Amino acid sequence: MWIVNFTRLKKTTMAELPLHIIENILLRLPVKSLIRSRCVCKAWRTLISHPHFVKSHLRLPQTQARTQFCTLNYGEPGDNYYLVVGASTKDCEAFSDDNGGALAFDYLFDIGGFKYEVVLLDSCDGLLCLVDLANKIVLWNPSTRQCNQLPPNPNVLDFLGCHGFGYDSFADDYKVFLVSMLNPNFETVVDVFSLKSNKWKRIQEKHHTRAARMCATVLHGALHWVAYDPILGFDTIMAFDFEKERFREMAIPREEEELYVKLRVVGGCLCVHGSKDPSKMWVMKEYGVDTSWSKMASPYNSLRNNLNEEFRCELLHTLNNEHMLLVNKEKLMLCDQKENTYKNIMPYGRWFRHDANLYVETLVSPHPSL
Repeated sequence: MWIVNFTRLKKTTMAELPLHIIENILLRLPVKSLIRSRCVCKAWRTLISHPHFVKSHLRLPQTQARTQFCTLNYGEPGDNYYLVVGASTKDCEAFSDDNGGALAFDYLFDIGGFKYEVVLLDSCDGLLCLVDLANKIVLWNPSTRQCNQLPPNPNVLDFLGCHGFGYDSFADDYKVFLVSMLNPNFETVVDVFSLKSNKWKRIQEKHHTRAARMCATVLHGALHWVAYDPILGFDTIMAFDFEKERFREMAIPREEEELYVKLRVVGGCLCVHGSKDPSKMWVMKEYGVDTSWSKMASPYNSLRNNLNEEFRCELLHTLNNEHMLLVNKEKLMLCDQKENTYKNIMPYGRWFRHDANLYVETLVSPHPSL
């Protein structure tokens, strides 16, 4: 029989482990644990903050496991007429129908300078983009609490159209897009901010359509927005390709007496729904093919039956082809498309001074990489 003398076994500490093993262990930790782990030593802080580690952590399935909720709220203007902008964040799993209501601030933006109410664009890899009507733009990671006010756009803006935010996989770069129109012909131009270069540039190509004042959405390496085509005499969908930096026009489904003005991504497809009746939804099943527009079985219909009340809602944002953030009768709701369930989150309406969005926890920095 073998007898093991445990007193002679060598104890291995984390400091003695090879760096690649430490990295594999840390990659499996959630963001909050990694933020605390950065305080262990300089070597860990350097490792966790390295762009390669951040990208590796982003690709792991567990980073996409939990959906987070964020809402902005605004205090009254101060002496300089600047709004006090605060944010509240919460794990969506922590919501239940009996605990919805106003959330306490857990972050206050101290950058100053917001003079108008702020819009949250679609989230991307855990980053949120805040934009006000004066074209002040801030990138923020709610998980790491890192915030970056972007430099002002030096280009002339005659008539502001819409903003968009997304990841350019071709350039490995996060970009902010500003669609505007120029006098005297109301031609549409696109300005692009590159986080990698920390600079704005104006795309040389122009287009004759006129962008609608709403948020644009990103899909398949292109920015999409609703625009009016004065030549055709009706609305259309415009796409701006990141790699080619070219415009593309796509047909929008038209139904009698209905305007499709809300453009989002649902189930990995472009989706529009009506302004008069939000239960009328269309999806482009084959991207870029105008004839592939098909009526969608709206999740609102089943929710209307479950709620046993009138259900006319607005789709705010979607995340990971699964969660939808909706507004119904001045109530903010979270809809799980897979489970066909909903949760009441908080009051919400045109007279409430706030915006809301969904995101996932990541380590992605809102600052340019050094």
